[in-house]
Amino acid sequence: MRHKGKLLVSLGSALIVLYGVSAAFYGKVVAKDEAYKELSVFMDVLKRVNDDYVEAPDMNKVQEGAMRGLVEALDPYSSFLSKDQLEALERRKAGGTAGVGVVISKRAGIIYVVSCERGGPADNAGARAGDYIVAVDGESVEEKSIFEVTGLLRGAPDSKIKLSFFRSSRTNPLDLELTRKPDQPVRIVSQMLDGNIGLLDIPSLTGSAIQDVRVKLKTLISAGAQKLILDLRDCADGSSADGAELANYFLREGLIYYSQDRAGIKVAEVQAKPDHFVTDLPMVVLINTSTSGAGEITAGALKDAKRATVVGERSFGFGSAQKQIQLKSGSIMILSTAKFYTPSGKVIQDESLLKTGIEPDVQAPDYEKRQEFAVESYYDEKDEAGKYRLYQDKIDQIQLNKALEILSKGAIPAQKAA
Repeated sequence: MRHKGKLLVSLGSALIVLYGVSAAFYGKVVAKDEAYKELSVFMDVLKRVNDDYVEAPDMNKVQEGAMRGLVEALDPYSSFLSKDQLEALERRKAGGTAGVGVVISKRAGIIYVVSCERGGPADNAGARAGDYIVAVDGESVEEKSIFEVTGLLRGAPDSKIKLSFFRSSRTNPLDLELTRKPDQPVRIVSQMLDGNIGLLDIPSLTGSAIQDVRVKLKTLISAGAQKLILDLRDCADGSSADGAELANYFLREGLIYYSQDRAGIKVAEVQAKPDHFVTDLPMVVLINTSTSGAGEITAGALKDAKRATVVGERSFGFGSAQKQIQLKSGSIMILSTAKFYTPSGKVIQDESLLKTGIEPDVQAPDYEKRQEFAVESYYDEKDEAGKYRLYQDKIDQIQLNKALEILSKGAIPAQKAA
């Protein structure tokens, strides 16, 4: 009993610290007496489990479960991994880091596909943005963190993996077998459209993508581009620094974004650097529900500075910084420590799905048009994948057409390029 008592005290001490973190997380201030009141209820539950559970409980597992539940209740990007879980992930990592080409998050506590790499394993197999992953190789991921599932998705190059998806258009889960492939360099597509409009299609901001964008942007300007379309649809990967750098190409000066801690104190302010500026040509930025992270920092900065018209759909809404904390037990805690804000003070990652992300200046398509496309694709004779592609192609085209329409009405200033 003395050993169990010490364990309860240790658990209680840890929970006091963690409860303080969760209670005040992102500015939610809770009085100390309320914190201790809630903690006493938890300790009472813990004691009941210890004394009355039908079998002798493994208190180490109880402690890990409590820690995990507490941390992962904060937000989708905070997580707790025990020493055993961490070692298992490290073993998997040693076997290979090839992936399936998806960016994931969590919604309603379920692993959510934010974006699929174009031509990647998941995309080729028929996975879509908006799918929910419910199992990996037959193992449920319901209780797993984003960090864990990301580890499960990676493995040896050319190895097989079976993913089970839930999709709103289906009554039963969809099982897809994928082949893991090594990460490929991001392909930035640039082209000149009619009217001397330069188009930059940026599917990701990982690796050397940001340097490639600068080169292709200058090439378009040299070729005579007088207006620009920056396509950030499906751009869901990359660092906040690269998102800020991309915005800086089009901003000579001013705030790009800032981060703020739970006390409302600015942790960092990222300003445009004049020597990184490239051009002030008129431009439109395209975003959709799969624009996330770095792409949202770019879109938010250009929108707030009135540097570009943002067209499309509300973006996904991921904008926070995480810190990995090593614990004495050998476990780790990944904790969100700050949120990102656009220059006007709009938080990118909001708890409300109706407010999160970047809202476009021009919504395209509108609800009625989207429903019309859905009905048309439903009655098409193509298979499910073909119907979805037809539906998505129509949405993509109407967004591009709206961008072209906006640029066609704008005045063309004198070209200025670094």
